[in-house]
Parts: sequence; structure tokens; C-alpha cells
Amino acid sequence: MTTLNSSDVIGTIEVKCRLKSGNSVDLEVVDISHGGCMVDRKRWNCEAGDRVLVKLPGLAFQPGDIVWVEEEHAGIAFEQPLYDAVLTHLRDTAGAPA
Repeated sequence: MTTLNSSDVIGTIEVKCRLKSGNSVDLEVVDISHGGCMVDRKRWNCEAGDRVLVKLPGLAFQPGDIVWVEEEHAGIAFEQPLYDAVLTHLRDTAGAPA
């Protein structure tokens, strides 16, 4: 199973997260796997159990749930797992020069 974390990529991966309220924020991904991601939530007030839509680079919004919140990080479980090819694409695009 493929997992990407900050040491696996040269650049960063950012996601747009949208809550049910309609508020959205761009967040840095600390770790991502088939089933979800951990985000840096310093700029985002969320709670475990919140439903979210997550927009990964180059993909459509994907539904998910916030499953835990601790200090500056939050864990989001995707409703549908990501394919290996998607994780490879995210790694490759995060390391690509802007």
C-alpha cells in the first residue's frame, strides 16, 4: 500500500477542504494514503465527525469525514480509496517545478 508523507516529496501537496457550511480553506497535506490524509489545520476550525469535500490537485472534490483532530493536525478519511496511480501522480506533481 502506497503512503506519501512530507519526506517523500520535494514540494508540497495542498488540498481545498469544504465543510457543509460552504466555508472552504486550502490546507497543506502532511501525509496521504489510499484511505485518507492528514492535514495541517492551523488555519481551520474543524471537529471530528464533520463531513467535508476534499479537492486534491487535478481531481474533482471527493467526500470524506474528519476522523480525528489533534493540536495542529486533522485526519480525513476519504469515502472512496485513492488508486495507486493517483498517489503516484500527486507525488510527481508535488515534486515538479512550478
